[in-house]
Amino acid sequence: MKSTLRWTWPILATALVLLLPWGLYALRSKRALDVAVLDKTVPYRSRVEHRSLFWLLDHLKIVGPKGVGYDRDADYLGAFPGPTPGDPPARTVDLTLDRARSADAVYLVDTYGVYRDDLLSGPEMKAALERSPRIYGGLTLSEAEAARAAAESGRTLIAEFNTLGSPTADDARRSLEETLGVRWTRWIGRFFSDLSDRSEVPEWMRRDYEREWGRPWEFEGPGYVLLQDDVHCEVLRVGVEAKRIGLTLEREAPVDRLLVDVADGTAYPYWFDVVAAEPGSSVLASFAWRLEAKGLERLEARGLPERFPAVVRRERRGGGPSYYFAGDFADNPMPDGRVPFAGYATLRRWLERGKLTPSELAFYWRFYVPMMTRLLDETPHRPG
Repeated sequence: MKSTLRWTWPILATALVLLLPWGLYALRSKRALDVAVLDKTVPYRSRVEHRSLFWLLDHLKIVGPKGVGYDRDADYLGAFPGPTPGDPPARTVDLTLDRARSADAVYLVDTYGVYRDDLLSGPEMKAALERSPRIYGGLTLSEAEAARAAAESGRTLIAEFNTLGSPTADDARRSLEETLGVRWTRWIGRFFSDLSDRSEVPEWMRRDYEREWGRPWEFEGPGYVLLQDDVHCEVLRVGVEAKRIGLTLEREAPVDRLLVDVADGTAYPYWFDVVAAEPGSSVLASFAWRLEAKGLERLEARGLPERFPAVVRRERRGGGPSYYFAGDFADNPMPDGRVPFAGYATLRRWLERGKLTPSELAFYWRFYVPMMTRLLDETPHRPG
């Protein structure tokens, strides 16, 4: 009998540890929130630009106004791929004034668009690394004005890279900049794990460098590339101009309520742009360069700051808050399927601490998820 009890208690304790997170998650109630997501960069059915956002909505049990969970394949605005890989968009849907005002939150995920050569890879679903004619893309002036109306009517507005960049026209960009309280410097950048990889580094980027510097692109290994309007191109190589982790996200003091669970020093792994916050806006988090002396010299030569806004909030009297994320924050390689365990996000945030190089998953779990969880929690639902 004693022997049986000796083995029974550990089994019961293990079962409790495993079942408790599942049970707590099952007891979590659904929450209605009307989120209008605009994603024009959907050449393929993978929908990578917004799939990690929809994974989080599902994990948090956030549902639409009708009580049904969000479908990443249908519940967004923008480009909808054709039935066969390589087909042009079957249809496109822009953000309208009525849709913006009816939503609880408007999220401008990506407006770069769909281009002819992106479709040539067919089933491989591989984006082209050379420029080609645009099929659909760019934020329109009417969409920028709809986004402004959403914020002015008390809705939460979120926009991120590259809503301000090409191919958005100047009038739409100026309107959105004013709404968000930021100014785009026209500088953009990206981390590459291997600067010699022709399957990742765009050909136009190589040409920009060679045209300005008058010498061939012969870089190898990891590094960061900064560009401005196809005119200026700067390369910061890890171990030469940049440290092993060359660009991190850091919270500003005092730490904002949205970022209390976010980890300082999170390496940023992808596309970003350099913006300045306008008077009246608050910088909640910043990108911070970690460079060698040669890298600091290159920044100074370009007139670029060592620290620049990553998350900016503008609050308006009588209106809703607007946020600008100066990076491709929602573009993360998430698998399908819910993980029905309470505390799963916290566990992943802890497990991702040990990454020694910039990682999209580490950024997602250590920065994006905790920030967006609180932001969504603070967004009120207004029943129609």
